[in-house]
Amino acid sequence: MEKSNADAMFASAAEVLGTLVDRAVTVAPCQAAATESSIRVESEQVATLTEIPSAGFSFVTQYQKSALARIVELMLGTPSADGELDAMQLSIVAETVAQISSAMAERLTQDIGVASQNIATTVPTEASAFPAPPFSSYQAVLDVAGEFTIDVTLDFDGVALAKLDPKPAPEPVQASVPPDPAPVRPSAPAPKSQPVTFMPMTPTPIRAAPPGKANLDLVHDIPLEISAVLGQTAMSLRDVVALQNGSVLELDKLSTDPIDLYVNNILIARGEVVVVDEKFAVKISELNPAVDKV
Repeated sequence: MEKSNADAMFASAAEVLGTLVDRAVTVAPCQAAATESSIRVESEQVATLTEIPSAGFSFVTQYQKSALARIVELMLGTPSADGELDAMQLSIVAETVAQISSAMAERLTQDIGVASQNIATTVPTEASAFPAPPFSSYQAVLDVAGEFTIDVTLDFDGVALAKLDPKPAPEPVQASVPPDPAPVRPSAPAPKSQPVTFMPMTPTPIRAAPPGKANLDLVHDIPLEISAVLGQTAMSLRDVVALQNGSVLELDKLSTDPIDLYVNNILIARGEVVVVDEKFAVKISELNPAVDKV
């Protein structure tokens, strides 16, 4: 892995980040180091794992979480409460670092001459998802319009380095005159084969289910998730972020339409909402509704 490759990847990260926050982002040349430490899931850092299938390896990118909070503030135009990120802001952080890391991977594929298709970036929640040390690490500081900086670290494990820095092919060895072959000794005769015999076997009898009833005893205790869906709608991220207490969402069904009943995300019935013992319930009016009605 050449330092110039890492510098080019950080330049791509600065370009993508500048587009997201609508500000100029600059980056200084990176610093290379070797580390024996394992990558952990920490509260102060957000780490991504980026797979490059065409190259057969992955790399890890680590970001400062406090700086990511500032980035989310610039993107949404609203400050986070006490510097803490809520669930919606955390999802924006995950999407932001995924875009940045994927752009860095695309730049690396251009430099090493492999295809950029099917690049995938995730934010693992378990340390076991990351590759094992040792790593060759590259660290750089991205400056966001002089307002704040964000430290970014690239980590490449041994598999990635072996693919990026392949060993040179060995020099061809000049052919030499082979020595006289040793005399061939006669081999011993092959042992005679014997036919294989097996013990007689009888099929295991199958207990038939009673007429009209399937044998479902083995699956009766499997838990299933049942969902009653009033309706659905589609919203942009801008509208979701603007939701407040008292906001009203208009669904795609009328108040008189039946609701859909799903079992493990499979539509099995429709019905009407009723109240039983002060709790909502569904009174089934149609079983196995046709798919074209959904």
